[in-house]
Amino acid sequence: MQTKADVETAFRAELLALLAKYDAELEAKDHYVGYPECGEDVRMTVTVPAIWDANNDMQREWTEIDLGSWLKADKPNVELTGAEGVRVE
Repeated sequence: MQTKADVETAFRAELLALLAKYDAELEAKDHYVGYPECGEDVRMTVTVPAIWDANNDMQREWTEIDLGSWLKADKPNVELTGAEGVRVE
C-alpha cells in the first residue's frame, strides 16, 4: 500500500520531471488582488520559455498555459486541444 508520503513524493518527482523536461515554471497567484474577491480566484499558470538555436532561429515558441483554478485528469476545467486545435481525448 502507498502511504500519503509515498504518493506525495512520487507525484512531486513526476511533476518536477515534467517541468524540467520543458524548463517550465508553475505559478499560482490571485488574479483579483485588492478586490473583495481577493484570494477566491487563485489561478495556476505554467510558463514554458522559447528556445532559440545558435543561428537565432526559434525552435520552440514561448508558451503560457492557464490551468485555471483547478484541473482534474478525467474532467479538466478547460478543453484540451492539440497543435491543430483538435480536441485531445
